[in-house]
Amino acid sequence: MNNKVALVTGGTSGIGKEIVIELISKDCKVITCYSSNEENAKNLEKELNNKNLLILKCDVSNEEQVINMFKVIKEKFGKLDYLVNNAGTFIDNLIKDFCIDDFRKVLDINLLGKVICTKHAYPIMNDGGSIVNISSHLGVVPCTESPAYCAAAAGIINFTKATALEFADRKIRANSICPAFTPTPLSLKGWKQEEIEQKLKETPLGRFATPEDTARLCLFLLSDDSSFITGENIWINGGRM
Repeated sequence: MNNKVALVTGGTSGIGKEIVIELISKDCKVITCYSSNEENAKNLEKELNNKNLLILKCDVSNEEQVINMFKVIKEKFGKLDYLVNNAGTFIDNLIKDFCIDDFRKVLDINLLGKVICTKHAYPIMNDGGSIVNISSHLGVVPCTESPAYCAAAAGIINFTKATALEFADRKIRANSICPAFTPTPLSLKGWKQEEIEQKLKETPLGRFATPEDTARLCLFLLSDDSSFITGENIWINGGRM
């Protein structure tokens, strides 16, 4: 992975941050972006203190901002080898009570943001590149009170398969990952303590997924070690069926 150029959206905290750290450790040149939390961005920059890391401000649901981000990437690096569409958000509510603007916001960031970034990454991606989309276990097994998040997560899985078919002529692979519940600052805001405890009881391996679990799988899917894997969705679930 030495000297490969990777973009990880939403990479200043949680799972995205661990993916950035793993890529930097493999001597990749890494670009990541954040939408609003400048403090996280500054903390990551200070923590890694690495010349191969570039952090940009970009709302992935805003196509103009995404276009400008890719202009910077093209001017600075001239290419892109890896794209990790990780940026996401959540707003919980029951379907009957959901504000449609809130529902749309989740879809715009979690699903459409991946579409926009994939579209504008394509022209500068090297043939043989790799795309990994971070979805969620809720895209496989839904729950109540998160219909927008569940819908977006399911959409990500099928969008990934469509991308794999379309981009195969340039040998650009696309795969998705569905992490099970992973304690991060974002995810912990969306679950009650009793719900978290129940999820642990339902996990045969007896622990939660970690950001590192997803990051290591992500690097495998980006690398040439998975050169014949495309259009797949992998659920990191600790044995839950």
